Amino acid sequence: MGNPEEELDAKGIPLKSPYPEKPSVPVLYGVMTLIVGAIGLAIAYVTSYLTEAKQSAADAKISVLSEYDLGWLYLGVFVVKFLQLPIGITLGAARKASKVNVPDQHVYKVMGAEGSKLGYVLMETEGIHGEFNRAQRALQNYNEQFPSIMMQYLAASWVWPFEAFVCIAIFAIASCLSATGYVHSAKGRMKGRFFGYFAVATLQGMVLIAAFKALA
Repeated sequence: MGNPEEELDAKGIPLKSPYPEKPSVPVLYGVMTLIVGAIGLAIAYVTSYLTEAKQSAADAKISVLSEYDLGWLYLGVFVVKFLQLPIGITLGAARKASKVNVPDQHVYKVMGAEGSKLGYVLMETEGIHGEFNRAQRALQNYNEQFPSIMMQYLAASWVWPFEAFVCIAIFAIASCLSATGYVHSAKGRMKGRFFGYFAVATLQGMVLIAAFKALA
């Protein structure tokens, strides 16, 4: 549901951004990405090289990548995913400045001579229509993430098929939990998300390890 206690300006925009005053969006996103990415890389390394048999199997496959100069492909997969960060920072900074909260993704205005007298047009957040809007946003969140995550999954699966499967399964379950929570409230979208973040970060770690070793 929407927040009935949220204070709005004359045109319906919240007076307060959901982002904290400090730190800045670039610092907030950068630090969180670094921390989650580092943990994911550590998990990827430990689980992927847990035994000598695993290490030998992985190194054999990575040698094939190296033979065909495919380390660059893996590095490219990592770069494409990592450089989503500045795009997210740009959006986050704009959202913070505009004070437009989720699930809203756009701000519309009524055009025409009388339009300037009316408030902005935003998503309905109350009742069944609010639930529908948030359910739709949950689906779009998933669709937006899917291509880059699936690209990482396919790349990681060549070297570590079981470990990559576990990661993608955790991500899928976390996405379902997040979608279910989002229907009830915007804050509910965080339900299960942290597990998904670390699963995806582990896939990213696998891709980076494979790229590094193939290019070394």
